[in-house]
Amino acid sequence: MTTQLSEFAAAFRAKLQANPPGAPERPALPHSDADKDCTRCNGWGWKKSETLGTWFICPCTTETRRALLAAQNKPDYSRMGLKEDELGMDWKLVLPDISDGLKAVEEVRPQYMRGYGMIFLWGTWGQGKTLIGKILTATALRDGRRAAYANMAVVLDDIRLAFDEEHKTTELLRRMEWWSSRDVLFLDELDKANGTEWAESTLFTLLDQRYVRAIREEALTVIASNSSAAALDGYLKSRLKDRRVGPVVYLNGSDGRAVMPEGYRF
Repeated sequence: MTTQLSEFAAAFRAKLQANPPGAPERPALPHSDADKDCTRCNGWGWKKSETLGTWFICPCTTETRRALLAAQNKPDYSRMGLKEDELGMDWKLVLPDISDGLKAVEEVRPQYMRGYGMIFLWGTWGQGKTLIGKILTATALRDGRRAAYANMAVVLDDIRLAFDEEHKTTELLRRMEWWSSRDVLFLDELDKANGTEWAESTLFTLLDQRYVRAIREEALTVIASNSSAAALDGYLKSRLKDRRVGPVVYLNGSDGRAVMPEGYRF
């Protein structure tokens, strides 16, 4: 077998030498994707093979194309509710003995690890609900999941923009699908959402879709509010209290903002 492989390799080398691949002369024009600062091809985009003596596309051309595609496909962090410097946020940022933040983490984190559910966090101000929402979203994005953090009013405004488009129905469905399809979605300040008939109908549609995905064990939704579920429509209230998808968590600790240490940025 070793002899046969050696003979095959020798024949293959001879074939390459007789009819080498690549361009016999350097192309007259530089490659359109060449990196002008590349030291391998001096910015031409073509590099000569020392073994075969013919010209091949320099690796810098594919590297440039990948960089361009990466820039074009850069995540829309503003829509996801985070700034780029917030992507490193983790659970350690929720400090002990300040508000009921850790109580919320003890409910949210296991549900995230499970991968699905629907949690309703409600209570007084300064309980770390927003902080936990951003940590949850940053953690999910780092893990490669589709995630977003947003105030409910922002979500409604984003969906409402569909009416500014020419194809309103298609755009409305597309925008609703974006929010309903997130693997992890944190909806903050549910109680601040506009109480118009359209807003209430859209809110119910979105939360019902998220509830169905939780039941199917496909997605996690965490909702935060200063008001209890009792203030919600009966249909939504029933879904939030479904123990199959997650708990309703009451947070009533001291206002964490009043005792935050100096230099704490979050």
